[in-house]
Amino acid sequence: MKKILIIDDDTTFQKTMSDSLASLHYTVASALDGEEGLAKALAEKPDLILLDIKMPKMDGITFLKKLQSGGEDSTKIPVLVTSNISTMDNISEGIALGIKGYIVKSDESLDTIVQHVEELLNPKKGVSGLPSRLIS
Repeated sequence: MKKILIIDDDTTFQKTMSDSLASLHYTVASALDGEEGLAKALAEKPDLILLDIKMPKMDGITFLKKLQSGGEDSTKIPVLVTSNISTMDNISEGIALGIKGYIVKSDESLDTIVQHVEELLNPKKGVSGLPSRLIS
């Protein structure tokens, strides 16, 4: 069973996303800030990380930089940014740090975010009709 780590200080988003993903038979772990998320990512080696940008203790960009320096295994973990911050600077920096996609939470439905997760974890299935926010 594939494991997804949700790193987000929005507990409502975390809960609804976790419930949706668990119903699709994913194992879901969560963290409320980047510091806790980094410890869990390095210890649990998830198959995918959903990452917010603006969080207490450690923001998402700092998390990505530290994850990159965490060893070869950690750099292979795909990261999908799910944030309400949509500045080009954050998106560009995330891309430079290897993210697989950037979703502005307020612009997408929960179902669409779940579809992005499915496409990243099961690329051969293919999901049609998705906005082009995933990075090849």
